[in-house]
Amino acid sequence: MLLLLLLSGFAFADEIATNSGVRPVAHCPDDMAALPGFCIDRYEAPNEKGTRPFTARGADEAEAWCNERGKRLCTQKEWIRSCGGARKNRYPYGNVYKRGVCNDDKPYRAVNWGLVNKFPSEAARRHIDELNQSDPSGSRPGCVSDDGVYDLAGNASEWVLRTGKITSGYGYGMMGCYWSGCYNMHKAAGIKAGCEGTLNAGHPGPAKLFRTYEAGFRCCATLAP
Repeated sequence: MLLLLLLSGFAFADEIATNSGVRPVAHCPDDMAALPGFCIDRYEAPNEKGTRPFTARGADEAEAWCNERGKRLCTQKEWIRSCGGARKNRYPYGNVYKRGVCNDDKPYRAVNWGLVNKFPSEAARRHIDELNQSDPSGSRPGCVSDDGVYDLAGNASEWVLRTGKITSGYGYGMMGCYWSGCYNMHKAAGIKAGCEGTLNAGHPGPAKLFRTYEAGFRCCATLAP
């Protein structure tokens, strides 16, 4: 499930990123890739190769986790640049979809949303674990961008700050598809798939109250001029 969160009141994602309270860094640490003007985690949070990514996280939780580490949530614009690279590829690995290169083609598992919405109950946690089909980060060596960023297609979906006019407090969306074949589903529905076409659909609830089982994230940092 890919979601936009549309609320009233507007600001700009790049402005929010600039004014997030997190200071720019002089250079990118080893666990982040350097791109023009910013750094991005090489792996989905917790940004550890061989560890499964966090899932079932809210956007506010993702942002807080990044801030605690001197980073911030990536903007949609940064995420797209990281995925497509300087060549603006449609997928991290090129312009033609390749099944099995990334973790995006596993069978869909039916979701009991009533149970998911009872999080953090033990029953909800068990159900979310049953739904989780993520791979350990970096376990598919071909699922990497030109800049050395892994799992931008498939695995966990990733929260981002929406680019352009967004809600000042909760203007979030998810990028990157996820593990259950959604690139193929988007193509069948006539929706543009790939790095630039994965922020679709809508959800009326505020981000701080919304949780879905496939939602992960990665962090970014602004490079000082």
